[in-house]
Amino acid sequence: MFKTLKSEISYRKLFLAGIINGIGDRFSQVALLSLILQMTGSGLSVGITMALRMIPFLLFSPLSSKISSKFERRKVLITTDLSRAVIALSFLWINGPEDMWIVYASSFLLASGEAIYSPVRKSSIPAIVSPKALKEVNAWEQVLMGFVLVIGALSGGIVSYFLGAKAAFGINIVSFILAGWILSTLPTLESGTKTEKFRKVKNEKYGDLWPVLASSSFLILLMVFEMVIPLINGIENVLLSVYAVETFGKADLGVGLFYSSLGLGLIISPLFSKLIKGRYLLFSFLSLIGEGLFLATISQTALFGLAAILFCMTAIFSGIGNTLLDTVAMDTIPAKWHGLYFGLLATISNTIIGFSMLFTGVALEWFSPRLVGLFGGLMYIIAGTTFLIWSLKFSLKREKIKLIEKTM
Repeated sequence: MFKTLKSEISYRKLFLAGIINGIGDRFSQVALLSLILQMTGSGLSVGITMALRMIPFLLFSPLSSKISSKFERRKVLITTDLSRAVIALSFLWINGPEDMWIVYASSFLLASGEAIYSPVRKSSIPAIVSPKALKEVNAWEQVLMGFVLVIGALSGGIVSYFLGAKAAFGINIVSFILAGWILSTLPTLESGTKTEKFRKVKNEKYGDLWPVLASSSFLILLMVFEMVIPLINGIENVLLSVYAVETFGKADLGVGLFYSSLGLGLIISPLFSKLIKGRYLLFSFLSLIGEGLFLATISQTALFGLAAILFCMTAIFSGIGNTLLDTVAMDTIPAKWHGLYFGLLATISNTIIGFSMLFTGVALEWFSPRLVGLFGGLMYIIAGTTFLIWSLKFSLKREKIKLIEKTM
């Protein structure tokens, strides 16, 4: 993995920029979620805020492919980083419950930038990385998220706890600016010449992609997965903050520790994913079952330290599954469809997870966090088992050939 990071120079800069703006954003998120709970004491307010961070993906992710076809990917990423730095300034004016409208509006606008940034960044990876390095790079993507959670969430919780939420918001602003500067040093994020890029993207239309998706049972499996799993992810995301603040009474520091436990698990996950040499679909869905078992166990533990360890375990399994599934998609789906496919995926998964977090917030008004957490863990186990059985009929080599034939 380290040899890959050393040889893939463009990805190394993309990786560094992702860590910096991710850490800053996590500083802000930890401080914001804790501040909301302290101001309102409502799990529903947390659910609304997190839902508003996801809903823009429905509006803007489908546009990401069109935007990157008219402008260079590098310029798109830089522009969204700098725009988010300006928007993040508004958090400095939050002083009490009467300012919740700032929380909601700014969360929506920041997420709008991320809805464009995320699929453009992801579609850049197979464009600038050699095919043989895809699995290692996707493992680094899990490490990236791990560093963001460990450094961003833990440090964000500490900074917010001792210096206040506004200090964390200030760090977020600086991180967006610094990440934009790093991206400006990249020569390009395109594959081939600019002329070739515009010729290829011009032929990409969602109207052409839909028949391909509908006629491929393999792609239907991937798409159904991206519709079902976010429903459960939304439960887990909301519960993490609620567990820390309300169930265990650890406030900002508890939120940071839980997020850093997830991050540590993601950093560790490549040690296991590198051992898997084949049957990527099988092992990714086995990982999903493992994640569900640990999430269900978390719902029943009374010890904060044990819950943190179990969150780390869920992240290890999540990191393995994400690495393998992303590698399958990037390697199997023809490059011609990467921009549209990842844009569509971001739209579906983030929109669903947004609604899931909203409904989870509502459910917490009626049911205990532990009961909701147990339900989420059982859903992971059921979904993982179902997808595992479904995936047994597929050969990735055959599916890759079929998809290549459909693009001709």
